Amino acid sequence: MRIISQTSKRFHGTHKGYEISIWLDEDDLEEDEVPRFYIQVWSLKTGGHNYDGWAPESVTTIAEAKKEAIRGSCIDMPKSWWANLGKPSAETAL
Repeated sequence: MRIISQTSKRFHGTHKGYEISIWLDEDDLEEDEVPRFYIQVWSLKTGGHNYDGWAPESVTTIAEAKKEAIRGSCIDMPKSWWANLGKPSAETAL
């Protein structure tokens, strides 16, 4: 993963042809709300988003948020997985 900028609350970088932005949103919180990380992952080739949303509440550090960005966007999945994405499998074929 290539780091462009990083603090304890923000990350901007690239990984395998994708751009990743993560930030801890502490604005406009209600009294009982806990700050959460917001994650965006998009393809530098197509511009399509693989992840655009809140990290689970269990993600409490920038390191965990980076792992969630990779896991949730599926960018570390093998090429064979991507090649078969959307194709019917033996279990779904009738």
